[in-house]
Amino acid sequence: MWRFDSNGVRTRLQAFDMTKTLEQKNTRYLLIWLPLVLLVGSILFYVMLVFHAHHMQEKQLDLKQANIWKAFTLHPESMVLHIAGEYDIDADKRIRNDLPNQPRDTSLFDHEKKQFVEFAILTRQMNWKGKPYGLTTYVSSKEVSHLIIKVFLAEIVILLFLLLAIVLVNRRSSQRLWKPFFLTLEKAAAYDVVRNPSMHLDSRTGITEFNQLNHELNELVEKVNTVYTNQKQFVENASHEMQTPVAIIRSKIEFLINDPALTERTAALLADITAANERLSQLNKNLLLLAKIDNNQFPQVEQVNISLVLEKILENYQQHYENFPALTKSIQPQITTVANLSLVEILLSNLVANAVVHNIANGSIHVELDTQKLVIANTGNEVKGDPEQLFERFKKGDDASKTTGLGLALVKQITQLHQLRIQYKYEKAEHRITVFFN
Repeated sequence: MWRFDSNGVRTRLQAFDMTKTLEQKNTRYLLIWLPLVLLVGSILFYVMLVFHAHHMQEKQLDLKQANIWKAFTLHPESMVLHIAGEYDIDADKRIRNDLPNQPRDTSLFDHEKKQFVEFAILTRQMNWKGKPYGLTTYVSSKEVSHLIIKVFLAEIVILLFLLLAIVLVNRRSSQRLWKPFFLTLEKAAAYDVVRNPSMHLDSRTGITEFNQLNHELNELVEKVNTVYTNQKQFVENASHEMQTPVAIIRSKIEFLINDPALTERTAALLADITAANERLSQLNKNLLLLAKIDNNQFPQVEQVNISLVLEKILENYQQHYENFPALTKSIQPQITTVANLSLVEILLSNLVANAVVHNIANGSIHVELDTQKLVIANTGNEVKGDPEQLFERFKKGDDASKTTGLGLALVKQITQLHQLRIQYKYEKAEHRITVFFN
């Protein structure tokens, strides 16, 4: 769609869709997959942390047992046999066979804190001087749990920081890396084969892929400019060359018509030749006009008063046709739009001419214009074939018609150029063509 500002500058409105920029999609994928990867990594880290903490706890118990037993064997008389939460030495005690020789969890009541405290204990049977001893050592589990929690929370903070840093660095690096590409897009968007045919793209961006892209686009633009120039010259030359023989034929026919020896039969033949020659001349002009519209050779736009142009065209056609159909109109004044004046005149003229030529005897034409739409309705016979094909080139509603078949094709091209919507309906023996401005 096109939007016109108060100065008549036309800009294209972006259609609402669900597409995202490459940077947005890349960031979205990072935010989807990186947290999952970090979550899995955090779980693995936690499992390994717990394993190593318990392994450290087991080594502490082993070392504590070795030190306590050594101290007991060196000074048994001065050794305290029971210290709560540290160790227990039980003389003449044999360890049950079902008791595992590995650390296990237990809890002791702390009378000072009046609560149970979790411990990891290891009990083993020792022999000294032929007597069995049961040695139990204690290590607090609370410190180990606190260590695991603190280290894991620190790891979570680090991973979140890494996630944020990766996203920010990725966005910044993407902006720097894709800068040549966006410059290429900006220049390509400003390229116009008619008004701005030159577009030189730097082929030394520092990135191999973008260098190749710019090189290929430079060659493509050169080819497009060459083809456009050749086509434009061909159309203009062909139109000019065709006008010359058409003018010669017209002058010769006029000379023959003025011949005193002209018979009635010859005059009828000359009338047919004149009509065919006029159709050929009009066909040539319409084809040239279609080519110019296709090539966007009507870039100049201005504020056009559609109401005045339409009133003038209706007045001219009423003066030109003796049997002009009965006309009713509802034209609001000062209906304006920003467009090319010549194309607006051609658009309205073709629509009015179509309503006159394809009307019936004692028919009527109704014209309606407001801020939303233009409606031209006329009585007439029903169209043969698909009505949608009326806007195609060389398509006619009546094969017997002597028109060029390009009038409505021109209308369609002009409406497409100005981003308008056109609609055709046949209801109650009436052809109705509507041009919507919005």
